[in-house]
Amino acid sequence: MMGAIAHEQARQLRSAVDKMFHELSDSSGVPESARNAFLRLVDVLESNSEVIVLPSETFMTTQQAADLLGVSRMTVVRLIDRGELVTEGGGVHRRIAAAELARYRAASAARRRAALQELSQEIDDSTPPDQVIRTR
Repeated sequence: MMGAIAHEQARQLRSAVDKMFHELSDSSGVPESARNAFLRLVDVLESNSEVIVLPSETFMTTQQAADLLGVSRMTVVRLIDRGELVTEGGGVHRRIAAAELARYRAASAARRRAALQELSQEIDDSTPPDQVIRTR
């Protein structure tokens, strides 16, 4: 998968972040967690072409949440109604925290990985050919 930045650019950014934090640590006590956050951001930029960085306390409308998740607004409404997404407010003007969307995306990705892992365990060399769908 191609990221938002190339591997060489990511390497240069990591080096610059390390240098900057090394210089800052000599004069002011910048926490290690700040350095780690910047390095994590570089990792994400390198590995993902569609990166969105938001403060976790940012709240979004159901349409904005749908755009971020790549689903319809009605799907987000259904997720809220089923309790899979937690919202603030009620009625017509429901807002979803960015942290809640991140939690949902991570949980959803974990469920997909587990399902694929389970499916792959069911298929081996002894599986009859009529039970295997070849895609290529």
